[in-house]
Amino acid sequence: MRRHFEAISPILEQILYGGSSVSLNLLSITQSLPEEAHLFRTHALNHVILFKYPNFDESQGDGHDFLNCDAGNALSKRPVETGIYIPHDGRQWETGGVAIYLRSRNSTVLLEEHFGPEAVEQESVHNDLSLLSLIDNIPSLDAFLLKTYFEAKKIRLDQRYWQIAAEEEAQLRRLISRRVEPIVRKAVNDGIGSEAIVGRFLDAIWNPDMEEAGHFVSAFGIDHSEADAIFSAWKGITFYEYQLRRIAPRVRTIITWLRSRECVPADLKMHRPYDEHLLMHIDRVGHMLNATLLDIRHILGEYEKSFNALMNGSPSLFREFLRTIHAHYWLLGYCVSALISVVHLDNRCMKNLPSRHVDFETLSRLLRQFDVALDRRREQKSAF
Repeated sequence: MRRHFEAISPILEQILYGGSSVSLNLLSITQSLPEEAHLFRTHALNHVILFKYPNFDESQGDGHDFLNCDAGNALSKRPVETGIYIPHDGRQWETGGVAIYLRSRNSTVLLEEHFGPEAVEQESVHNDLSLLSLIDNIPSLDAFLLKTYFEAKKIRLDQRYWQIAAEEEAQLRRLISRRVEPIVRKAVNDGIGSEAIVGRFLDAIWNPDMEEAGHFVSAFGIDHSEADAIFSAWKGITFYEYQLRRIAPRVRTIITWLRSRECVPADLKMHRPYDEHLLMHIDRVGHMLNATLLDIRHILGEYEKSFNALMNGSPSLFREFLRTIHAHYWLLGYCVSALISVVHLDNRCMKNLPSRHVDFETLSRLLRQFDVALDRRREQKSAF
């Protein structure tokens, strides 16, 4: 079993076991759905695994968007991309398969080759390419973000796709509304507006087509046409704050462990001359975790600073934060999703090891998995 497990590519492990933020297993979901409830019209597209992967290196790839978006537009700069993993065996995903990367220049050719012409036609409403484009417009595959984004676009899907309890969704909506409400009150006549007016502005957060959405961003000197993108990013940042609070204790446990002697395997000396390499790998992963946390602290710190300035009567910092919120949203989405993947991989490894004492081979494999989860310039493998 171990030999088979270790033969799996670390990138494929990330796709399969990195958690729901980076992977959406349509193979599993589709099994319980009637055909008329499937996400895609193309049958075979419902039997794949969608995944997110970072690409912060602009020198990598060809810079092409599969739906011909303007690469120079600030809103098109999305450092997290979307891929499709097509396993050779729909029941044994680990045995390998091929991948299509949606923003690669030949993606539509590959989509048609693997799934047929229906997968790339663009004439019908809510065609498969348009749905893939919507999914590609979100930094992660979290059920809450996907559901609210699809609903804002007036696209209703079977609830089983979202795999989120109604209670958790309601809690997240309340959390986001509470976070936004003081800002709305400040923007609406500096808190003088009636409760009905404030209520309509809060409703606009979930329905950016409402007139109030445009009025809100216009109050900060931003064109009303950007309301949808700004509100999506704003909701996303608040959601990622929530996610971060949930995983923070586990992330602290992992970082503390990596810095401790408990992390060093008892059989380290039996693996010379690779022992020094392992110790350096531990150090490198620790630095990658710290860099990820530093980016998170910077973004949330800027948000809090601009929020406090707005509450104290100085809107300029918050206006600037809204102007750059798209970039903050995508970077934060990557960082929090990477940490969630690290936590998922750690939980999987330590499931039966409460002492966290692991041998050399187990630690080496776990560090490789962490490395892939935190790597911002991941290789685009076309086959696994």
